[in-house]
Amino acid sequence: MLSITKQRATLIARRYPTSIAPRAIKSVSTSAQTTTLLKRWAPRGNKAIYAAGGSVSLLGLLLLKPNESRYPEDPQDVGALHNVPFSKLFSGWIAFAFCSSPTWVDMSETLYNIASKIPILSSATHTFVMKTFFNQFLGGETTENCIPKIQYLRDRQIGTLLGYNIEAELDGSSKDPALILKQTQLVMESIDAQGELAKQYCPDASAYSGDNRCWVRIKITGLLPHPVALYHGSNAILRTRGERGLDLDVPYPGLPHDGDWEAALNGREVTESDRQQLLSLRATMEAIASKARDNNVRIVIDAEQSWYQPVIDSLTDELMQKYNTLDGPATCIASFQAYLRRYPQLLDQQIARAEERGYKLLFKQIRGAYMVTEAERWKTDGKQGHGPVWPTKEETDASFNYGIEKTVATIAQQVRETGHSKLGAVFATHNSISVGLGLDLLQKHGLARRNDENRKLVVSKEIAGSFAFAQLYGKLPFLRSRMKDDLTNKITGSIEAEGGLPLVVKSMSYGDLKECLPFLARRAIENKAVLEGRGGAAAERVRLGLKHYQLN
Repeated sequence: MLSITKQRATLIARRYPTSIAPRAIKSVSTSAQTTTLLKRWAPRGNKAIYAAGGSVSLLGLLLLKPNESRYPEDPQDVGALHNVPFSKLFSGWIAFAFCSSPTWVDMSETLYNIASKIPILSSATHTFVMKTFFNQFLGGETTENCIPKIQYLRDRQIGTLLGYNIEAELDGSSKDPALILKQTQLVMESIDAQGELAKQYCPDASAYSGDNRCWVRIKITGLLPHPVALYHGSNAILRTRGERGLDLDVPYPGLPHDGDWEAALNGREVTESDRQQLLSLRATMEAIASKARDNNVRIVIDAEQSWYQPVIDSLTDELMQKYNTLDGPATCIASFQAYLRRYPQLLDQQIARAEERGYKLLFKQIRGAYMVTEAERWKTDGKQGHGPVWPTKEETDASFNYGIEKTVATIAQQVRETGHSKLGAVFATHNSISVGLGLDLLQKHGLARRNDENRKLVVSKEIAGSFAFAQLYGKLPFLRSRMKDDLTNKITGSIEAEGGLPLVVKSMSYGDLKECLPFLARRAIENKAVLEGRGGAAAERVRLGLKHYQLN
């Protein structure tokens, strides 16, 4: 079994660098242009809204750092942006302008809560947020709102991962049971919606290893009132593994093993209330998985904080063994976090485990979303030694790239030996270097060929059902030409599948603004270092009009 040391991770990082020297492009100062732009191009019906929002945005811009960055342009992306209505560009620009400022990111939820309680500002604040941040980053408030956007994307060879936007608070506090019931009902509603779209776009998914790229996202912490049950159950699993001599050389939180679920239910750390919640969670997940299989929809079980992960790993492992058959539908997609130091060992174990048990391994690989809270929790709990997360970005990138290389090599070997792939992976990344690596490896292992006419890579239906990329919805989804956001455009412009199955998926969240705003604020705070950096919000701010709508 593989164990990546820091030295090896550094070597891999050198092999797969994650930054490139940017080409200089012309930048344009914008703070002096905003008011004129509003007057010139804002739709008349929305002028009051944008005027109010523009005043706030101008204040926000005072806190932004001067735009001294230079970002490379994609000619196709530039051409696409010229066809976008200014109202959409400007609302997106406002959103990314705020996201570029750590000060505004940290203050965002507090400011919204204060403004929402002031009668004069309440309505204007709600409208401003809906017209900018909400419309930029979410599909809508209901599944019905999302369907036209899903169809628009699908018509342009982009699949969707649909999810209702609610999860546990990071402190593990309890939620109203009525909210849990609503979450479960909306998951079922999402499955129904994606199932109907699957019939429309891919009536026979068997040609693509059972996939149709109509997926639904599940947040385990949103399905039980007291997430502390996950924490107690996970501690019981870890203690039992230690007593059995398992995972002695595996970083926290270890690997899933037979007997984990029983340990979670029967551990001395687990109260009767915990046990009943875990049993109820299992029943809910069984019902969701069964409905998804009946509707030919795949469900993605999101990864969460490491202290909840042993129970989530155990439940996901058992669901995959039951619902991911090699000769029939495969329904459950696990989520693997490359920023966890255990990841290379986890991936190796999961590939071997699926091979031995005879089920199809499906997984989504992400870098990880809880880096700050993971480090804080490890310190607060007084734990010794290395925490669960790689200490450097280079090691996280090396871990992520290892996952791509291991997966593509495994798929190639399985296809050579049996003619079929026994696993399916989606690599969720906004890193263009990782995307380029994946495309190169498909070609290197003979899984993609070059189309002489359009010079795109082409993969067979078998491979198309086994490999995909994913990005968050919210770059610029409603471009009028065939282009999408810049990275999605790179993928769709570089590779295609026989028969047209999408090779890129957008993760589209929806929900009530009141419930979604705290989620968006937490994600922004968690990732504000990334948002400040090259390729993040500052780059998107440049992309969404600072260059393309200059004043004469």
